[in-house]
Amino acid sequence: MKEEDFLKERAHRFFQEAQDDIKKGFYDLAVFHLEQALQLKIKYLLAKKIGYFSKTHLISQLINEASRIFQNIMDFFSNFKEEIEDLELAYIGARYLPISYSKEKAERLLNFVKKAFDFLEKYESN
Repeated sequence: MKEEDFLKERAHRFFQEAQDDIKKGFYDLAVFHLEQALQLKIKYLLAKKIGYFSKTHLISQLINEASRIFQNIMDFFSNFKEEIEDLELAYIGARYLPISYSKEKAERLLNFVKKAFDFLEKYESN
């Protein structure tokens, strides 16, 4: 399996885990898994298109990199600044901070990542 295919598969598995976490009431884990899902989805696109992606964990930085290669990515994500900030905080918070999330916030972020996945799919065949 190519590295980029691994990234895509792992992104979708993290998304599924987030859905399962929400059903179980594990909202903090759900948000962390959503962050991982989106991060890996963008890294997958970068790896597939240019064979490389930054080793950063910041979704905002990955979006900036992807926007130099794929049209309209910045336009899409500019409508979701708060959600991106929430996901980036979840990455740090899952390891070092006692952050908790409500069911509503976890579901809102799940919906955002689903929209992002749907939007990004059009670049998978390029």
